[in-house]
Order: sequence, then structure tokens, then C-alpha cells
Amino acid sequence: MARRAVRGPRSIGAQGDPVARAERSIALRVSLTTAVVVLVAIVGAGLIFDRQQLAEIGGRVEAAARTADDVADAPPGVWIVEVTSSGHKATPGTPEPVVTAAVEAADGTAGPTSITAMGRSWPAFVDPRSDRTFVTVYDIRLHTAEEQRLITATAIAGGLGILLAALTGLLAGRRAVRPLAEALELQRQFVADASHELRTPLAVISTRAQLLRRHLAAGAAPARVAEADQLVADTKAMADVVSDLLLSAQLEHADVPAERVDLATIASDVVASLGPYAADHGVTLTVSSRGVGVGADDVRTGDVEPGGAASGGLEPVVVNGVGTSLRRAVLALVDNAIAHSPQGARVDVEVGSVGDEAWLDVVDHGSGVDPDDIDRLTRRFARARDDGGGRRVGLGLALVSQVVRSHGGRLEVAETAGGGATFSLVLPLAPVV
Repeated sequence: MARRAVRGPRSIGAQGDPVARAERSIALRVSLTTAVVVLVAIVGAGLIFDRQQLAEIGGRVEAAARTADDVADAPPGVWIVEVTSSGHKATPGTPEPVVTAAVEAADGTAGPTSITAMGRSWPAFVDPRSDRTFVTVYDIRLHTAEEQRLITATAIAGGLGILLAALTGLLAGRRAVRPLAEALELQRQFVADASHELRTPLAVISTRAQLLRRHLAAGAAPARVAEADQLVADTKAMADVVSDLLLSAQLEHADVPAERVDLATIASDVVASLGPYAADHGVTLTVSSRGVGVGADDVRTGDVEPGGAASGGLEPVVVNGVGTSLRRAVLALVDNAIAHSPQGARVDVEVGSVGDEAWLDVVDHGSGVDPDDIDRLTRRFARARDDGGGRRVGLGLALVSQVVRSHGGRLEVAETAGGGATFSLVLPLAPVV
């Protein structure tokens, strides 16, 4: 079946452990904050150093010019050029381009100035006298070298500071989220223990409800039989909720064993199992092999009419994982699609592979899903913002997202062409044996 994504498909259910995310978030925030502070400090220190050095250089060349009486005893880092009507003299070692520029500057305005030579700007001071003019020039290369050393030292210190801040942030993050981790662990343990303890009495209640229904079958009023049927259905619904809670708690820490599971077989089993349920809702349920590439035509199709069973073979799609968990996830997606499809609609389950990924699509033509609600719907007992006709998924999508996360996959949601929603279970393909 072709499908069209609105705003692109949204991926959910692969966020990882929330406690680990909180630790990384705190460490990242501390590191980024420290990096910004260090960067501002480096830039500020560089600007302050530059201004102070330039002010000091200006005072040095001025003092050298006003106290000079020859070019022989120039202060360190300063060149003196003496210009007279008959020629000029310069401190030994003065670059010739600097001398030429200084001689030209001697005819200019007295006081602080700068000359350009050798591709640089050199701070200078012009001091005209009665019979000669002294021009002092500072070797700006010394200032540049000092500035470079300062920047290098500051950058090294800043990098070490950021690294230490990251380590500190990581340690602080672990300390900060440790109570949260302990609380979550206690919550998971409580849910698992409570669900486990509730399974036995619920099984007893379900058995008694079914026995009561059988006793009422012969000769009882239709209203009483209907109430007994509803009691059986309610106890089954309660048992399903408890099973979902228990599986949800187990998935939080369960390691996925190396078991090869065929998604095509799971899809066929789920469709066959939910056939009567789909028939009660007037929904046509189909299962097919997904074509290679998104939106490609079906390769092989086995249709399941209301109340029927899957027909035709499907291409095997093998993944590594827990078969019971994956079946529960597919069951939740198909059940959700049927529950939100109008009478006479069709729900398609498509299974196949694209590249190194296994895809299982559940395509419905119901009320659809608002992209802004997708993240909310993966929370337990969430409901779309539209309380009137929106989807209410209970534990369904939350459980699916946990199953997907524990199998290293993702759950993508897109809009079905013509209306409705397409939920895609995407898992890594198992290596070919």
C-alpha cells in the first residue's frame, strides 16, 4: 500500500534510558556553560592585554623619541631613525623598509603615528627638533609573539577547564539523578510485583466469570447473558492491562536474547487472532509482504476478510529479539488501528525489508494522528488533544515504544494517503545464517 507522510515521518521510541539522558544533559549543559565562560574570558583577556600593550608601546616610543640624542643606544625593541637635511641614520639592525617609511613619516605631523612597511603597521613617534627629527619605531613582532603566547596558554588552560567541567558535570549529573534513578527503580519493581500478584486473582475471577456465563447460557434472560458476556470481556481487559504493565516493567532492564524471530509469522498470527475482533467492528484486515521501497506495490498478499484467517505465504523477515514482546507490540498496533477505524474501512499489515532494516507497517484509514501528539501518545494512558474523537491508546504505544527501544529499533508514524495513520515498526534485520 502506498503511503504519504505529512511533514515527514516521525520517529519515536528510541530515546534510550531517561536516567542516562539526564546525566548526559547535565554534563553537556555544564560543559557548554563553562566553554562560553572560558571563551568570553579568553576574548576579554586578549582585548585587555592588547589595549594595555598598545598603551605601553605608545609611551615607550614617545619616551625614546624625546630622550634620544643619537641612534646608538635605542631601548630594547625600539628602533631610532635620525633624519637631517643632509640624510638620515638608523639604529643598527633596523629593517630597510622600516627606515624608508620612518624617513617619510619625519615630514609629517609630530607626535604618535604609525608607519606601514613589510606588510605590517608599526607604532611610531615623530619628534621634530630645530636641526633634525627623531622617529622612533617599535618592533611590533615582539608584541605579536607575546600575544600569541598568551592566547596559546589561555586556550590550553581553557581546554583543560572545559574538560574538567565536563567531568564535574558528569559526576554532578550522576549525583543529581541518583535519587531519580532509585525512585524509578522502586516504581518499576512495585509495578512488576503488583502486576505479578494481580495475575492470579484476575485469572480466578476470569475463570469464574466464564463458568457463570456457561451456566447462564441455557434458559437465562438475554439481558443476564449479555451482562455475563460483558463481565468476561471486562476481566479479560483487566488481565491484558496487568500483562502489559508486567511486560513494561520487565522491558526496562531486560536484555534481548539472541533469538531469531520471523516478523512475517508474527504478523500472520496477529491478523488471524484479531480477525473476529475486526469482524465485530466491520473492518477488513489484511496481511501482505511489503514491496521493496516505501510506497511500492505489494509483492505477495494474503487477505483476511472479517472473521477470516490469513491466506497465502509471506516472505520471511527475520530479526533478533523476543518473540512474545514483538508479538505484543504488533498486537497493540493492530488493535489500535482497528479500534480507530470506521465500519467498512480496511487495516493493512505489511511486512518486509528495506536495506538492512525490517519494516512492519500497520496502515489504517481512521481518524489519523496529529504530528504534535505523537510524543504524547507514547506515554502511558495518553490521549490525543482532541478529547472528542482523538485516539486514546492506554498502555499500547508506550509498550510498543519500550519494545522497540529494547530491540534497538524505532517506531515511525506517518499519515496514510487519503486519511488515517501508518505506524511502522522498524528493527535491524538478523544476520543471514
